[in-house]
Amino acid sequence: MKRYLINEMKCYLALVPDASEEEISDLKKWVDAGNSPYANPWYIADERGTELPFIEARRDVFILAEELD
Repeated sequence: MKRYLINEMKCYLALVPDASEEEISDLKKWVDAGNSPYANPWYIADERGTELPFIEARRDVFILAEELD
């Protein structure tokens, strides 16, 4: 299963060429814990109810945090 998730992460990162080193590091921790890169710990979903991938959701969390400050 771990190999599958690592391969899934590599494929996902190919779709996010602008990912920062910090985003990639956080993603690796998420995947190492047994999670898919196409899921997120905040359960953030799009308007159709589909869960956002990790980096996209992470970016949304940071944007929302900045807006609340």
